[in-house]
Amino acid sequence: MNKTALYKQIHMDIKEKILSGELRPKDRVPSEQEIMDEYKVSKITVKNALTTLADEGLVVRIQGKGTFVSPDPFIPEDRRRQEAAFKSDSNCIGFIIPTMKTRVIQQLVEHVEYYLQERGLHMILRLTRESSGEESRAIRELTEAKVRGLIVFPTEDEKYNESLLRLSLDKFPFVFIDRYLRNIETYTITSDNFGGAYETTSYLLNKGHRQIALISPENANTAIEDRTAGFEKAYIDQGISIDKNLWCHVPLHILRGRNALSYIIEFLQAHPHITAAFALTAEMTNLTHQALQSIRKQAGELELISFDDPEIAHIPYVMQDEKAMAQTAVQLLLRQMESEYAPQQAVIPVKLVLLE
Repeated sequence: MNKTALYKQIHMDIKEKILSGELRPKDRVPSEQEIMDEYKVSKITVKNALTTLADEGLVVRIQGKGTFVSPDPFIPEDRRRQEAAFKSDSNCIGFIIPTMKTRVIQQLVEHVEYYLQERGLHMILRLTRESSGEESRAIRELTEAKVRGLIVFPTEDEKYNESLLRLSLDKFPFVFIDRYLRNIETYTITSDNFGGAYETTSYLLNKGHRQIALISPENANTAIEDRTAGFEKAYIDQGISIDKNLWCHVPLHILRGRNALSYIIEFLQAHPHITAAFALTAEMTNLTHQALQSIRKQAGELELISFDDPEIAHIPYVMQDEKAMAQTAVQLLLRQMESEYAPQQAVIPVKLVLLE
């Protein structure tokens, strides 16, 4: 029995739709009456849920018109007020991220803010929604606002961004976190994507699996490239031939649309001899798990492992250390702000978590 207060259930359901992108900035939220009808609750319960969302800065309520997703729903109202006050503050650091949907990024935001505050610095958050154009705009606005440095989590399909190259050439203090651009020499902090994938694949091979599917977004950023390389190297080092027909790299336009689940279902149905699958992101793990349920394939028939915690019971995963990544990012940024400039890549260890 769900003991969560009804207004909190409604609040969390709508919040999840906003964070997942189902409800986009400026979209109309269902009316009070529509929510009352859907959840079979009173008007005061709905008002409490919408008021909580408004207090968090996720929605805007307009008298006589309805409730709408905020233009930038991922920045709470208290942080909006902080940003206005920070415009002339020389102790601001910009943190540019592609989305707030993943647990990894949520943890990075929390830990980066903590370590910046420890040093008397304030964080200004900007979301790009996986758009290099929005990324360039965020860089321009933050540097014009005189932030002292930037931490950048690059967009998913980015190979080159002139704004980032200019920062590097100007030796403006900034670091890449999680993903990076190989053609820009600067400070980068990543998890051991290669090593984590190598260890996981070796684990599956040592258990006797040979028909292992690799399921991921298309090879469009360094994190996915390095995880794919680790997967392949495990086969090479054990002298086992690899069947790349079992690689399912989902094109980004499909992943960002509504056909990703059917794409993976078709892949699994076309390769019924697969005995294990390694999904390179939590999002891909959740889609694969849904696909297996859809085709009624039992968990025991296919061993599924995830890179990052998919928050699904009994699925092993590679755990990243977001706290160490955030701490290292702040440390390297501070070194640059103190006039030290010696670009380097910090690789943070990961851990394969095997569940019972």
